[in-house]
Amino acid sequence: MSAIETIQPRAASDGSAPTRARRGLRCAMLIACVAAAFGPASAANALPPSVTITSPASGSVTRDQTPSFSGTTDLEFTEEPASRVTVTIEKGGEQVQKVFGAPQVGGDIWTVGPATALEPGTYSAKATQEELLGAWVPDPFVKESTPVTFTIDTTPPRVTLTAPANGSSTTSSSQAVAGSAGTAPGDFPAIAVKLYPGPAIGSQEPIEALTVQANQEGNWAGTFAGLAPGTYTARAEQRDAAGNVGQSAAVTFNIIGPQAPPAHAPPVASFTWFPSQPKVGEAVTLLSSSTDDSSPITGYAWALTSNGPLTTGKPVRTTSFSTPGDHPVRLRVTAADGLSSTVTETIPVSRPSLILMQPFPIVRIAGLVTSSGVKLSVFTVQAPIGARIRVSCRGRGCPAASESRVAASSSRKRKPITVVVHFRRFERSLPAGVALEIRVYKSGRIGKYTRFVIRRGKLPSRVDKCVGQAGTKPIPCPSS
Repeated sequence: MSAIETIQPRAASDGSAPTRARRGLRCAMLIACVAAAFGPASAANALPPSVTITSPASGSVTRDQTPSFSGTTDLEFTEEPASRVTVTIEKGGEQVQKVFGAPQVGGDIWTVGPATALEPGTYSAKATQEELLGAWVPDPFVKESTPVTFTIDTTPPRVTLTAPANGSSTTSSSQAVAGSAGTAPGDFPAIAVKLYPGPAIGSQEPIEALTVQANQEGNWAGTFAGLAPGTYTARAEQRDAAGNVGQSAAVTFNIIGPQAPPAHAPPVASFTWFPSQPKVGEAVTLLSSSTDDSSPITGYAWALTSNGPLTTGKPVRTTSFSTPGDHPVRLRVTAADGLSSTVTETIPVSRPSLILMQPFPIVRIAGLVTSSGVKLSVFTVQAPIGARIRVSCRGRGCPAASESRVAASSSRKRKPITVVVHFRRFERSLPAGVALEIRVYKSGRIGKYTRFVIRRGKLPSRVDKCVGQAGTKPIPCPSS
């Protein structure tokens, strides 16, 4: 029994009953160990000591990704080295980390950690501790705590502030606020709406805070009352069980206070135009339909652009547009009392409808086929007065690359509808491979296109189509 007395703990200075009870339990366990080595002992005396985890509490939620662990043990340590406590951390049944520590000397409290950073999620932790009794008892007592679970949550609640609209104004001294709250597990339903002076939050403190509760659907609303005229900025905040704080975007609004109404309303500017769907170059009549209930309208000013100067005019104006597209037109009206108003309307202008040139041009090419090509004896174009005729020649042997003429009458007494234009430069022998293109065109009209290709040992090929008013690419002729 002398070995047992050698490792028996010293008496506590206060002689408290709990300390004496723990010492007695420890002595009982030590005796049980010795008895196990030298002879049988009762099962009651062979129970190992206990260890618990008190922090973090089981089921708790935290945003700390490097938590520390603490708990109690029923052994009082009075000398170093003390038996260390090992905390095993698991996630989904898999061990992710172990942390170590020792109880306080002279007490029954232990603390270990902090742990290496843990990812967000749910974990379980279990503490174990060994008590070494000496070389004469080779197997130590192992005590193991009941596992605790805890959750690491670093995601703040998703709270929004949707009313009022950012930059809005009101003449009321009250401002309603509303939005949505995060509804994830652990998100608290309380929403704190903080009000700051000025157009930004910065580092200043709020001048007012409003706490509201979100409903089951996650919606919340409240009202700031008694606000003086000025600019304010509001932001909503929501907390969760882990201590995360979610913040909405900041919203700025203006309290402009009630304004005295004018003596009477200004005139209402408006106008219409005819035709309602004008075409390029077509005359358009602009007609004011403006009204004023209290004073006669005495002044009108028009502008045919969105930002050009307004020109004084009359209630009716006639104009035209040279390009297709949407054309903004502005009208400002002024009443006898000096009040005025301006209106802008957009007039859609479309391209003019093209019609066939009348009479339609006739291209006449005649001659003889030779062994090397053709010998043209006639090359004329009959076209309406004012039409432009352009002949292009491609290939080796062309007398000229191009020639352009305008159909014009030489008669002073009688002006014919059409004239015949001769292209004598091309009335000659032309070798195979030469291609002639004839275009007859006029603004607002569909004109004539002819392609004449000279081939060796064959009759020339001719293609007749139509051409647009610009006289560029050939187009199919309309069927009617």
